[in-house]
Amino acid sequence: MLVIMIRLALLALLIYAVYRIVQFLGSPDRRLKTAQAKKHFYFFDERKNTRKNFRLTFKGVLFEGEKHIPSKDHPLFIHTVFVWTESPEEKLGAFTAADFSELEEKIKQRFPDCKIDWDSSILKWRNKQAEQQ
Repeated sequence: MLVIMIRLALLALLIYAVYRIVQFLGSPDRRLKTAQAKKHFYFFDERKNTRKNFRLTFKGVLFEGEKHIPSKDHPLFIHTVFVWTESPEEKLGAFTAADFSELEEKIKQRFPDCKIDWDSSILKWRNKQAEQQ
């Protein structure tokens, strides 16, 4: 009887370990951090939840966006997106105007009828880049 109990406990432990491994590998946060480290593009958003911010990584810089809806009557319609980053200006140094337009394009693919508002620090950086060119 004791042997059967130990076998059941080991089977339960094995099932739990496989579950946790699958959960870890499918984690969007882990995918986001991996894409940021490899300087790939990754967009993480819960489409069904209009109140939750989205995060995206582009060329190693992590951006966060806040979705705004026009009223509570239209919770699925995103009217404005406010985008900011907490990355230092050294990371934004590699960005060009074409990179920002590509980033806007990728956001517009997800939210086609929205207006994109950039944080003041990003706008200042974009204007600085435009003056240098």
